[in-house]
Formats: sequence, structure tokens, C-alpha cells
Amino acid sequence: MLRTAFLFVFMLLCAASLYAQSISGRVLDQETKESLPGAYVFIKTINGETLQSTFTDGNGKFSFQKPNVSIFNLEISFVGYSTNVIEIDKIENNSVGDIEIAEDGQLLETFEIRAQVLTGEVKGDTVAFNANAFKTRPQANADELVRKMPGVVMRGGTIEVQGEVVGRVLVDGEPFFGDNPAMAMANIPVEIIDKIEFLDQRSDQAVLTGFDDGNTTKTINIITKKEVKSGMFGRLTAGYGSNNNYLGSGALNFFKGSRRTTVLGLTNNINQQNFSSDDLAGAFGEDGGQAGGGGRGGNPLQTWERPGITVTNAAGFNFSDKFDQGKAKITGSYFFNDNRNTLSRVSSRTYVLPSDSLQLYNQETNDISHSQRHRLDLRLDYDISDKHAIIWRPRFNTQIREFTNSTVAQNLVAQNNPINEIENITVGTNQWFSFDNDFTYRFKFNKPGRVLSTSATTRLNSNERIANLTSVNTDFETAAIDSLIQNTTFNSNNFNYRVSFDFNEPISEKSQLRLQYRIGNDLGDTKQEVRQRLAEATVFQLDSALSNTFENSYLQQQSGVGYRFNNEKFRIFTSVDYEVSNLDSDRIFPGFENTKRTFRNVIPRAVVNYNASAKTNIRLDYRTRTDAPSIRQLQEVIDNRNPIQIFSGNADLVQEYEHRVFARIRNIDTETSRSFFMFVSGSKRNNYLGNSTLVASADTLIGGEVLLRQGGQFNKPVNLDGYWDARSYVSYGFPISAIKSNLNLSTRANYVNRPGIINGELNVNRNLAVSPGLGISSNVSERLDFNLSTEGSFNTVKSTIQTSLDNNFYTQNTRFDFYWQPLGGFFVSSNVNHLIFEGLGEGFDRTVILMNADMGYRFGAKEKLEAKVTVFDLLNQNTSINRQVTDVFIEDQRTNVLTRFVMLSLTYNLRSFGKRDS
Repeated sequence: MLRTAFLFVFMLLCAASLYAQSISGRVLDQETKESLPGAYVFIKTINGETLQSTFTDGNGKFSFQKPNVSIFNLEISFVGYSTNVIEIDKIENNSVGDIEIAEDGQLLETFEIRAQVLTGEVKGDTVAFNANAFKTRPQANADELVRKMPGVVMRGGTIEVQGEVVGRVLVDGEPFFGDNPAMAMANIPVEIIDKIEFLDQRSDQAVLTGFDDGNTTKTINIITKKEVKSGMFGRLTAGYGSNNNYLGSGALNFFKGSRRTTVLGLTNNINQQNFSSDDLAGAFGEDGGQAGGGGRGGNPLQTWERPGITVTNAAGFNFSDKFDQGKAKITGSYFFNDNRNTLSRVSSRTYVLPSDSLQLYNQETNDISHSQRHRLDLRLDYDISDKHAIIWRPRFNTQIREFTNSTVAQNLVAQNNPINEIENITVGTNQWFSFDNDFTYRFKFNKPGRVLSTSATTRLNSNERIANLTSVNTDFETAAIDSLIQNTTFNSNNFNYRVSFDFNEPISEKSQLRLQYRIGNDLGDTKQEVRQRLAEATVFQLDSALSNTFENSYLQQQSGVGYRFNNEKFRIFTSVDYEVSNLDSDRIFPGFENTKRTFRNVIPRAVVNYNASAKTNIRLDYRTRTDAPSIRQLQEVIDNRNPIQIFSGNADLVQEYEHRVFARIRNIDTETSRSFFMFVSGSKRNNYLGNSTLVASADTLIGGEVLLRQGGQFNKPVNLDGYWDARSYVSYGFPISAIKSNLNLSTRANYVNRPGIINGELNVNRNLAVSPGLGISSNVSERLDFNLSTEGSFNTVKSTIQTSLDNNFYTQNTRFDFYWQPLGGFFVSSNVNHLIFEGLGEGFDRTVILMNADMGYRFGAKEKLEAKVTVFDLLNQNTSINRQVTDVFIEDQRTNVLTRFVMLSLTYNLRSFGKRDS
């Protein structure tokens, strides 16, 4: 395999021809000298023939490959500015320098009308849309705007673009709210947005060095209008309703050139746990609908939320600015959350056994918790000089949680025929702390393209948990009753570091070579002390079967070669690394035991980007990776927090090795506003970290010391072969002029082949989910707005060792949002979720209609003050249902949710830009 991989790289090296030098520049406002992100740059012959085109990034910078002509023109175009054409006949240091353009004397509205012709376009890895091509209601935020764009889905706590999850949001190329896309999208009003870009943002190291290594993050870049780059905007809301429900929230944004400051505040008891554009969206349960197979459903929450009902108090702050004439950029954010959560959940689990016998597990859980969390995120980008540059990103996170949990669970051979029952009450606290630190440095040599870079990453985590458990176990066959009183103290400390060195060398006019070396180590130690006493005793004694002291080291070294080829059509990256991993684990208590293993692997990678035309981009990606077992998975210590479901680690585990392939095509026709997106991906894992489950047919001693009652389950991780999965997504969108709306058709399909061990026999669960979808978004006017979307999911689950449990089920989530402002400031709005669950079983199959309705009035000529009455869950049918499919069981869950209430709220929208109060 190693020989084949190196031969592949050698063939690519031999195929390389001339290298097109990269030429860069920057576009500035002539008057303010501020950079202009999103400006279009055309490279043309002196006769006007376009050779290339690109656009400026968040710093106003652009780059392009040197054309094969000695003299050419640069044409700079930006909405609201005069077009600037510069003839280039001499280039120094591969740079055309700063290019200044002046604001045009014509009215800005004239240019905005002309810009509507261009709905969107593909620019390499970037898909860009003009905001004014999509109509939204007044006071809408960015999340409502992007939902109207082709291929965009708000799914649970995530934003998906063409089936890929968004990991970051930028505003004018600058980070906004760290890595929290939903929070960023909920705090940018539509009226300040000029363009929306969906791009594959390169890694920090790739940005600094210019060597594209294929590592990207799906990113949304919001480009704001020029006239709002300095000003203040925000929203203040207060509401009170039936059942003593209340809401108070505020968001203030201060923009002054490159300096951007945002202040947030939130308090409520209506389950809105994060800052959101829709004050009542958080009132849904954990999963408004479930696609099956453990996927997310149709919950419109803005970020992942704690299930149940939560009272929240939160505050946030975001800041960004530039220094040293724009060479240094600093961004930072701080958040505080105080949550009080009440959770009630009913679960029904069916185990897949090697015979026709049936094993059921039912559980009712009630959990009350109070948690406080602080998060601090900072980032510094500094171009110290033409040769030296750094990126530094420290992050701090701490949380404390107090909880009381009561659980009643039964193992059954059939419904209404229990084997045993457990009643648990656990009271405890959990404190968690983390500090992450990333640093990247780049040095450019005098020879263009010769670059040395290094990066260092550290992660520090500390966790302390104290839990007091009281448990009563009833055996229905023998009528025996066992009790357990147990105090547990758990401490965990983990530190890991990664250091890398990369040297890039141009080897021809179209290619570069990269030599790299990486070293990293995961260091961890845990200590668990479990003390027990019998019900009739008064003294706690240390239980050595449940206690443990463990230390672990996982040292990895990688060295390899990478190759990049680049021309106008193709960008190719391929690499081969040789990886050596050393696992060294010590169990110190009870009794010393050392485990050492060495793993050697070849890690190939290949990425191909092909710009088939100005409208079409194709990406192919093949990668491999290894994954080591966690400290918990390696520790052979028994966890009996639920005495009829106990867990232990496995010291014999080895690392996983994964192959993954990905292919994507994107096409946008700007003349017809038609879009097509498609991707397929799949992975195969060797030594998959799966599970082995023992369902006890009689009372059994685990490890010779811990009693597992009949019907109970003992789980431990094991390595298995045979895991693979496949995913696909297709989306086609086009306008319907008759109703002034955009139609988007989509289909996604997921397949998982997951092995597991049940009572010593191999079982493979095969889960297929096919989910067709349809969406219609209006483009009528700001006074009439509607969106209709629906996605069904056909699911099949098959088991190799018990076909009688083969199961087909169907879920569907249909959502309709409607807004109408017929006269003056008066408006009505509603959103309706229609949820269907079929094939889940008794108590879970149902059809739910969740309807919210608003009626209100906006006061004043500019309608800044809004009063409205909201009825949440008008039909009183809100519910939360979830299905999970694993290698050894199928489980359905139902969780408590917020039900019908009425609320009166007042909202004031602040808008003040420049000298105009808009």
C-alpha cells in the first residue's frame, strides 16, 4: 500500500507542467481608505476579453493566477462605486498593490436595482447570492434570509448548505460570535446585508502559507452594505403571558468601520435557551420531528438545546477591530448562561437477541438541574511584515452543574411482563474546565512560494464529579429486593498538544511540494473512588471493583510529503503521511497493569477541485484517518450508576482506521436563477469501535464481584470489522414567476451498516433512510411573505440475527410560515408544523399539528415599535418524539415540552447608520 501511494504522488509530480504565479492586490475606498470585501475583480485582455474573475475577501484582498499575456487590464467593480480599469504591464513582488475606487455620484438605489439581475453565481469554491434578490418580512434577520436560498435547510440546531453543516459565520470576512453560526445569523438584520456567500473556508495554515491542503470548514460570509458599515442597530423585546410566562431580550450592535461590538442579554422561562431571532422558536421539544436512525428532526431551535423545559438567564459580548493600519485583527466573544432545566422522559427499548426471544427495556426519567457556563473566545491575526505572520486563538470554557435525577426502569420479556425493576435517585455536582490554545506562524523566504510554517495546539480539560446514589432493585421472579447506597468521586485531567512543521517549495510554475512533520501526545489521568454501604450499615467502604486510578499516553508522529497543482481549471492536492502511534496505559489501582501498543499506518489524501465553467464547480475528496479509543473505553472499571445497565472498558482495544470519499457538484445559472447541488459520500472503518452487549439470562457476577440481575445488560466496547455508511443529497431550485416564488426540490439518502456483538453473536443492523423534500419560498414583497417546506423520511431497519424485529417506519415534518401586513402597521403571522410518526409503536405513533399565531401593530412612520399578541401551540398538541437505532437495540423516546400559552410582547428596533436615522 505504501509503495502504491508513493507511486501515485510520483505520477502527479511527473504530470506537472508550468506554474502560474499567484498575483495579489487589495481594493480600498478612495475616501475612507477602508478595505472593500466582495468587490468583483476581472482580468481582461486589452481588447476586453475576460480571462479570469475573482472577488475580494473580508480584508479587501484578492489574488489570481498570472495570465499568459504580457499586458492586461484589471477591472474593479463594486455596487455603488465607479468601475475602475487599470492597465498592468509590470508587476513587482507578485503584487499590484492597493487599488482605490471612488463612490459613484448616482443614487445607490440605481445600482441596487441593476444588481438584482444577478441572483447568484459560483466563484470556485464559493456560491454567492445577492440579498436584494430575496424578499423577507420587515425586521427579519439573516437566518430568515438564507432559509429562502437554494439548498439551505435549518435542521435542528444546525444550518445546512447543500447538505453540509455550516461551522462558521463571518461578517465582511471577520469572525462573528466565534464558531456559533446560529447565534451570528440570529443577530444580523436583513436590511444591512448586501450579499450572502457560502464558501469552503481554508484552514488557518492554508490561509497563511497559500498552500491549499484541502482542509475546509463550510462557512457563511455576510457582506454588509457600505452605508451601514458605521452605525448602531439592535432590538429590545419584553413579553409576559399566561402561566406566568415571560421573555426579555436585547441585542445592540455598534459598527464603526472595522470596529464591531455586540452586546446581548436574555431572560425567559419559555424554553428559549439561546439568543434567537424568533422569540418563541425555543418552545419546541428536543426533536420537533425525527428522521430516524439517530438523525436530527425538524426542530427550529437556533442551537443545540437541553431537552425538557428550561429557565434561562444569559448575556453575551462580541468584539472585533483592526490595528496597525489593518495588519492586525482581533476578535473576541464572551458568553454567560444560567439554565434551570426540568426533564421528564419516557423511553422504550427493544434489544436484538440471537434467538426469537424478546428483551424489552422501559425507563422513566425525571431530572432537575441547574448549570452555569462561561465561554471566552479570542483570536488575533497579525501580518507583522511581508515575511512574518501569526494567528493566535485562545479559548476558555468552564461550567458547573448541580443535578437531581430519579429513574424507574424495567427489563421485560414482553409488555406487562417485567423481569426486574430498578428505582434510582442520584444527587450530585459536576464541574468542568477547558483551555484551548492554537498558534500558527508563517515565514516567507525571498523566493516566491518558498514558505516555512509551524503551528502549536494545546488542549487542557479538567472534570470533577461527585454523585450520591440510592438504588432499590426488585426481582419479580424471586421477589428479592436489593438496595444500594453509593457515593462516587470522579476526577479526570487531560492534556494534549500538537506541533507541526511545514515547508513549501515551488517545483515548477504550476506546482508546489510540501514536506511536513507532526508530533502530538494525548495525556490523561482519571481517578474514581466508589464507596458503598449496605442499607443496615452505617459506614461507607471503598469498593475496589468499582474504583480505579488510570493514566494514559497516546503519542503520534507523522511525516510525509504533499503536492499541489493549480491552473485555471484544476486545483489538485495529494499527500502521503507515515504515522506511528504509541499507546501506553497504566492501571495503578486496583493492582498495577501496563498496556503498550504501537500502530503504524500510511495516511493518503487526495483532493481535486475542477471549475468546469463559470457556473459549475466539482470537488472530489478522499481521505483516511485513525481514531484511538478514549480513556473511558480503555479502563476496565465497572460503572454501575444504573445497576441493571452496567458498563466497563476494554484494555484490548486498538485504534480505528477510516477511509472516506466525498464528491460534490454545484451549478448556478445566473440568467435563469436555476441551481443544482449534489453530493455523495461514504466511509468504511476497520477495527470499528463498536459494542458488545450481554443480556443476562440469569443472575450473573461481572468480573467475579458485581452482581447483574437477570435481564440486565452489561456493555463494553470492542473492535469490529464491517462498519460502513453512505450518504447522498440532491437539490434543484428554480423560480416560479406566476406566484413570485422560488421552488426547491431535494432528496437525501443515508445508509448505515453497523456491526455489534449480542450475547457472543455478531449482529449487523442495516438502517436505510430516504428523505424527499420540497420547499417554496415567496419573493412577493416585504408585506406578504410565506415559506412552505416538507420533508418525509422512509426508514427501514434490518437485523441479521433476528429478522422478526425488522422494522419500517415513516416520519414527516411539514412547516408553513406566513406573514401579512395588509394595512399600515397592522400585521398577522403564523407558523404551523405538521408532524407525522408512523411505525414507531403504541404510544409513539401519532399526527401532531403545532400552530403558533401572532397579531400585532408597528407604530410610527419607520415602524420601529412593535406590539404583538402570540398564541403558542394554539391546538395544544406539542410533543417531542425521537427514534434511535444502534447496533444492539431500537429505542423510542418521548420528552416533556412546553404547551399552550398566550403572550403579549413589545419590541423596539433600533436603526441608526451614519448621519441618517433609518
